[in-house]
Amino acid sequence: MRLERVLLNLLRIGAGIQVVVGLALWSGHWYQYVTVHMAVGVLFVLLLWTLAVTALLRRVNARLAVVAILWGLMIAAFGVTQQRLLPGDLHWVIRLLHLIVGVAAMPVAERLAKTPPRPAT
Repeated sequence: MRLERVLLNLLRIGAGIQVVVGLALWSGHWYQYVTVHMAVGVLFVLLLWTLAVTALLRRVNARLAVVAILWGLMIAAFGVTQQRLLPGDLHWVIRLLHLIVGVAAMPVAERLAKTPPRPAT
């Protein structure tokens, strides 16, 4: 199995864990798993970056790889600061955006992992 495929499968597993734990936290449950959510989030971003770097090294879709690296930075920044953003009754907006930003990384990862390498010139 290619490295890209392994990374993509790990990202899929991480995304599933993040959504389940995140929704449980959002609903007011599983507060004991906040650190798990954060740790899996860090791992998710590192896997996304690793996939992007492998795409760059394979000379595959460099623009999308750069987008993935920048998107990973945004996920990390959002995850670290989200508790301080828009506190109060409207904090659900931040939670929803946090979910969207994280889930939106998956189609980028899917495309990076499935793009065949360009032939050498």
